[in-house]
Amino acid sequence: MKSKSTAYILWFFLGLIGVHKFYLNKTGMGILYFFTCGIFFIGWFIDLFTLGSQVDTYNALFGRFGNTNHNNNVNNIVVNVPHAVQKEQSSLSDQLHKLYDLKEKGILTEEEYNIQKSKVLS
Repeated sequence: MKSKSTAYILWFFLGLIGVHKFYLNKTGMGILYFFTCGIFFIGWFIDLFTLGSQVDTYNALFGRFGNTNHNNNVNNIVVNVPHAVQKEQSSLSDQLHKLYDLKEKGILTEEEYNIQKSKVLS
C-alpha cells in the first residue's frame, strides 16, 4: 500500500524529476518527468490535484499483492440473491455493475466497494 502523504512529499520536493511517479511504479512517466522537468512544470502542477486519486488507483490495483498485514473486517456481500439458491453465477460485468450501484446508493463505502471489486476480479 502506498501512502498519499509520502507521494505528496516526494511530489513537492522531487516532483520535477519524477520521483513521485517512480514511487507509484510509473517508470515511463518518471523518466519523462526527469528529462522534461515535470513536463515543463505543467504535469507537475496537474499532479497537485490528481496525485491522491493516482495513489488510490495504485492501491486498488496492486495493494492486495503487496505486504498487507492489516485486517479489513469486511464480509463478502451477496447481491440480489432470490430466496432459492442461484445455480448459475451472474457474469463478471453484472457483478461489477451491481457493486457499483450499491456504492452509488450509499450502501457500500468506497473502501468496501474497492475490496469487493478486487474479490470479484480475482
